[in-house]
Amino acid sequence: MSVATKHKKDCCGCNACVEICPKHCIEMRPDGKGFHYPAVDNAICIECGACERVCPFPTHPEDVTRPSAAYAAWSNNGHTHTTSTSGGAAYELSHHILSQGGVVYGCTADGLDVRHIRVTEPDQLYRLQGSKYVQSDTRGIFSQVRADLRSGLTVLFIGTPCQTAGLKRFIGKRSDGLYLVDLICHGVPSRQMLLEHLKPLIKGHRIDALSFREDMKFRLRAKEKGTTIYTGGAMGVQPHDLYYDAFLEGTTYRPSCYNCGYSAPQRVSDITIGDFWGLQDSDRLPRQREDGVSAILINTPKGEELIEAIQPQIFSIRRPVEEAIAGNSQLRHPTRRRLPARVFSLLYPTLSFDNAFQGARVARKMQSLIKIIRNGCRR
Repeated sequence: MSVATKHKKDCCGCNACVEICPKHCIEMRPDGKGFHYPAVDNAICIECGACERVCPFPTHPEDVTRPSAAYAAWSNNGHTHTTSTSGGAAYELSHHILSQGGVVYGCTADGLDVRHIRVTEPDQLYRLQGSKYVQSDTRGIFSQVRADLRSGLTVLFIGTPCQTAGLKRFIGKRSDGLYLVDLICHGVPSRQMLLEHLKPLIKGHRIDALSFREDMKFRLRAKEKGTTIYTGGAMGVQPHDLYYDAFLEGTTYRPSCYNCGYSAPQRVSDITIGDFWGLQDSDRLPRQREDGVSAILINTPKGEELIEAIQPQIFSIRRPVEEAIAGNSQLRHPTRRRLPARVFSLLYPTLSFDNAFQGARVARKMQSLIKIIRNGCRR
């Protein structure tokens, strides 16, 4: 058995199968939408089953646990708080690991290249700050993590739940020095979609900085040497950006995102972090809610130990676990694959990204109109 026969909805592209293969007969290849899937050289494959055993899809019940505690938190450092996406909890966790001589793995936007990197110095942590609403490239990362652990280093890995689950199964049970942090993830478009959307907007400029959030504003900004070349966003940000709209409407995600067993109260990591949507009594907080508040879910004793270690660096308020779950649908179920997502999948890449999304929007409007007509006829 190998991953060669997997359906697209059952592959998250984590790359664990490629890195575990003893014969090196698997490689990740992009499909027409830019999502990478494993391709197996059957002439070399020995049917050992290693790739199937390491695959995080479907969800393995033994890999997940229900959170024991939840916190609303943010960094006590004002600069860290305001330059982070949602309070700076991930930054403080990373800084602690580095201060203990460990290493941190997380996602960076290196120009238009969104990928996971290894960080060893605190002055490089800025590269991991901020949300990236596109699937990151983790190729080669799991093997690096394993090498670090074998060298006796403490490792913190921050990623989407499926990436975290893939690494967890890749490393196996000997993971005492590994701390896993998963993000509350809504789903991921492909890097190809982002590049195709931005190409006519950046007009040939060489983008060296890309950001997806500014404070609590959903704004996509591309810069060249400190100068903004393009900016656009959603939810009141002008001008409106189609890539952002498509992301927030759940239209352009990887097929596995709509089938994700990790979008559930049971978590795969030691700690889960994200925005604390649905926070009750936020007007009583000593900081403005708009500055960003991290939701921290404690899933394992290791996670509790790590949060205790950074208490001097953060302000935290214990909240009911159910409050955090109720405020974020991705802690309850994956994004629904509604009609616009299905239409987009049919149209793209035959049509350009922007045109395919516009077509999906037309389909949604037609669906709404049909519902109105039907309801009117029933009266």
